[in-house]
Amino acid sequence: MPIRNVVFDVGQVLLEWNPAATIARLHADPAVQAVIRQQMFEHADWHEFDRGGLSYDAAIGHFAKATGLAPAQTRELIDATRESLTPIPGTIQLVEDLADAGVHLYLLSNMPASTYDYLVGKHAFFGRFKYLVISGQILLIKPDPAIFEHLVEKTGIVPGESVFIDDIRQNVDAARACGFQAIQFRDPQSCRQELRTYLPTLN
Repeated sequence: MPIRNVVFDVGQVLLEWNPAATIARLHADPAVQAVIRQQMFEHADWHEFDRGGLSYDAAIGHFAKATGLAPAQTRELIDATRESLTPIPGTIQLVEDLADAGVHLYLLSNMPASTYDYLVGKHAFFGRFKYLVISGQILLIKPDPAIFEHLVEKTGIVPGESVFIDDIRQNVDAARACGFQAIQFRDPQSCRQELRTYLPTLN
């Protein structure tokens, strides 16, 4: 089938995601850094925050208890990691080139609704996407097949005519199991090269 659609993830694909650097900037003690990583960002409860099972305010209280940080410190940390999500220039250019070529663009991201609300008001490139699926808004999360089915149901796209791009192998495998073509993102240059397999006219 000809490829008509490209579906992008956000973290580590469109935007840099490096919570360890933010933790280190706010907390100098390596032992404290380890607790924050283990009890917050690497914990299953962070995925629940992404999924929408924890609201922004509930997440602050929950992770304050889990890490031993004060609520104000926890709020500062969550806000700082959100603010540290900065564009990856090569991928943003890829989005622009695909949009200009008439390829239909979609977004499918594991992200708290509060983070999306912050980012969409900050970055104009979100306007290039025809439809955006944010896990925290719909209470579904990758790699659950239901989130891919949600995208298909809402947009009418044909999975076989669509390429999904994500940095996490588990999510790439889930997309393929749902009928999508898929690319595991490593860097903008290799992603562009792999996309040419499906879109030969891409520069």
